[in-house]
Amino acid sequence: MENNRITVKCGVDTCNFYKNNYCYANSIEVNPQGTGKSKTSDETQCTTFIPGK
Repeated sequence: MENNRITVKCGVDTCNFYKNNYCYANSIEVNPQGTGKSKTSDETQCTTFIPGK
């Protein structure tokens, strides 16, 4: 897999990967909430989130 880095802005300052309004995780996984298909951003969640130190 090609290693392209993208900039991901993040406002969740309680996440371990958060630094100065950006996400510094090596990879990011976003999934729908529940079992349905998401139709808005409110119906998604970042499953990469882990609580900060």
